[in-house]
Amino acid sequence: MPFLDENEWRQIQPYLGNAAQEIKEYRSKHGCDLETARLNIKTEATQKFQELTGMPGVHFEAIYHHRLSDWGAECNSCGSLFRTPKASFCANCGKTKNSAPNMALKHDG
Repeated sequence: MPFLDENEWRQIQPYLGNAAQEIKEYRSKHGCDLETARLNIKTEATQKFQELTGMPGVHFEAIYHHRLSDWGAECNSCGSLFRTPKASFCANCGKTKNSAPNMALKHDG
C-alpha cells in the first residue's frame, strides 16, 4: 500500500476527520450495525486516497498508518522501512540503522 508524503497527507487529513461521522450517518440511514457499515461505505477519505494513489478500496482506518513521515528510513539491508524515525534497528531483519548492506556471498556447500 502506498505511503503519503506531507503534501498528500494535508489533502486527505480533513476527510479522515469526517469518516467516523460518515459511518454514523450510513448506519442511521440504513439501520445497520457498525461492522456492516464499515464494510459497505466508501468514505470520502477512501475516495481521496484512491485519487492520490490509484489504489481503490482502502479502508479509511488503514490510511492513518501510511503517512510516510511517521516511518523511518529505508533499511540498508532488507529495504523495509524502520518503524519510526527514531528507530535504531529494523524490525524486519534486525539490522541496526548504521549497518552496511548485507553483501555476503552465498555458498552452496
